[in-house]
Amino acid sequence: MKLSPKAQAALNQVVARFQSGDLGPIIRLAQLKISGDAPMATWSLCNQVLVYALTHSLDCRGYRQWQAVGRQVQQGAHAAFILVPLVKTERDRATGQETTQVYGFRTVPVFPYEATAGDECSTVAYEPATLPPLLDVAQALGIDVSWTPLAGAAGNCSLDGQRVKLGSHDAFAWFHELAHAAHARLNGRLKPGQHADQEAVADFTAVVLAALYDCGDYTGHAWDYIRLYHPDPLTAITRAVSTVEQVLVLLEAVTAA
Repeated sequence: MKLSPKAQAALNQVVARFQSGDLGPIIRLAQLKISGDAPMATWSLCNQVLVYALTHSLDCRGYRQWQAVGRQVQQGAHAAFILVPLVKTERDRATGQETTQVYGFRTVPVFPYEATAGDECSTVAYEPATLPPLLDVAQALGIDVSWTPLAGAAGNCSLDGQRVKLGSHDAFAWFHELAHAAHARLNGRLKPGQHADQEAVADFTAVVLAALYDCGDYTGHAWDYIRLYHPDPLTAITRAVSTVEQVLVLLEAVTAA
């Protein structure tokens, strides 16, 4: 059975990544926890890997499935495709025994949460299988931390630093938002929007925390990120150092308490 051009292109894209030795989607998916309430949890591992490799989302659903929970796929959204087996059941006339055979596949378009708008899906849990470092510090500071799909963002922090929402299980995203929350505690409140100096402090702090907790080297990522807000990242980082130190001292003091 021939796949549609879009489905074939998506499949080819994933296969090319694996052929190049990029097993990241499989490794990441194995480390994450897909909620039993999410439709993805009932899919085959093959379909989970295919869709996660293309969307990096832990919650993908069909068009009508999103409508059923009060969300609408946005116009122009790109679909990923899962392969659904076509089966037929035959009965042996002599024995009456039934056998089921797969005779092909059909493709079904699915869309990530980030491609939809509408009600929050509060019934689905998105917590990672392994909780990140310093979550106990956040709890000690009274910061409410939750995981939920977020459109166009890996995370966000309330201006008062009381609430952090994460749309990613990546430790760096968590460290970035925790730094924002700690910064808010030091200043009393964050400035609204993605303020350039605040983003430099959060990303620089996240790089240090990632190194401290052996979560990887994110210096290159942080440099590119800070450059989005500052034409001279080095000046921005230099200016942020003293605040970063204060944030780290606050987190360290809570850790030691």
